[in-house]
Amino acid sequence: MKIINDVTVVIRKKSFPSFIDELYKRDCELLDLQQIEESGDGHLYTLRVASNNLKRFEEFLAVIGGAGEKYRLISVKNVIEERVAGGLINVSSKMPIENIADFNTSVMGATDLVHEKIRGNDGPRFSGIARSVGMLSGVRAADETELESLFHEYADAERDAVILNRFAGLNGYPLTVLYDHPEDIVTVMKRIERNFSALRIIHIDEATVMLYDLLYSELTIPVVSLEFDDLPLLLMALIIKIMMKYRLKAEESTVGFIGIDLSAVRLTRVLDKAGFRRVLGFDHGEKAMLALENQGGLATTAENIFGNADITVLLKNNFDHEEYRKIRPGQFVISLLAEGDPGMEVASGKGVREYLRRDMSHLAAIFPGVLKGVIEANIRTISDPKIVEYAKKLVPLLSDTFDLPHLFGDIHEQVRRVIAADAAK
Repeated sequence: MKIINDVTVVIRKKSFPSFIDELYKRDCELLDLQQIEESGDGHLYTLRVASNNLKRFEEFLAVIGGAGEKYRLISVKNVIEERVAGGLINVSSKMPIENIADFNTSVMGATDLVHEKIRGNDGPRFSGIARSVGMLSGVRAADETELESLFHEYADAERDAVILNRFAGLNGYPLTVLYDHPEDIVTVMKRIERNFSALRIIHIDEATVMLYDLLYSELTIPVVSLEFDDLPLLLMALIIKIMMKYRLKAEESTVGFIGIDLSAVRLTRVLDKAGFRRVLGFDHGEKAMLALENQGGLATTAENIFGNADITVLLKNNFDHEEYRKIRPGQFVISLLAEGDPGMEVASGKGVREYLRRDMSHLAAIFPGVLKGVIEANIRTISDPKIVEYAKKLVPLLSDTFDLPHLFGDIHEQVRRVIAADAAK
């Protein structure tokens, strides 16, 4: 996470070089510098400083603050912190409201017009429901950290709402449900589904394939899940691209998952039906291992996966460094681990052919188009065969280095066309 701070400081005469030295010694970057005024004891500056590590930036502040003979720290303001206070999204009117005439026409008059259209059976066209997507997460009520979990889930929902609006023009509304039993999630979703054109599930604590099967059977609007749809779709496209580029055969290849989440469980089922000889998985949780085996995979050790899989997918960092060092030459690695994972250094030293690190920015290139496409095609769920079909159609979008087109290009429209093509069938 990049931290941006505005720093106001008085730098005594002849101390500027040492100030810059202290800044860069702690891996901070100077983005902007302005001299405000000069006084008898030095110069007053405002600086914009970027850092990837909060602790290192705090070390810099401690040094500056403790060297009164050289510097006098006036203020420090976290730019991003001030901007994100209160969340990442806000709701605004489509109409300008600057005076009483705007209020009477754009608010009261427009609402009366919408009601008139609804009475004329034109509600779908004049309701915001057509552009509204529920961004839903489920948090177990029995969790001791349920309030903290709720905030985390809400923040992720806001993140995806921002991405969805920017790249698909849809309005995402965060919803976090506290539940005692998984069936509670289904009940809540059934009661609110008519308020939205689709539901996007960000995360549900301890979700299972059975829960998703129940959701899909009960709900009447499109449902797309980050864990159950988007991530398997992206990973499947990468796997197919690897197979094509290196002329591998599914029946002769083994895929291994280090860390088993719902995306690994579903992709295990999809890979098995696509003809892969073996799908391996390792996780510290016994339930996760059993879930993978129930979908046709083989639960094993991390060491066995690193030593035998052709394509290894790193989903959780629940292995030790020595196990990772046993990765065999010629493997392909897809990592979804956060920054600071064992990474490319070990992989390249072992002769790994491809090391592909993927994160939320790559999913951001996929899910807005997927969501808009399923709404247009009126597809209630994405089936296992469709995961494979859509993944094959996304493969041509990947470069030879496995990169998707630029996030601010037409990738979202291309993905939408792939999914929406089903509307014509």
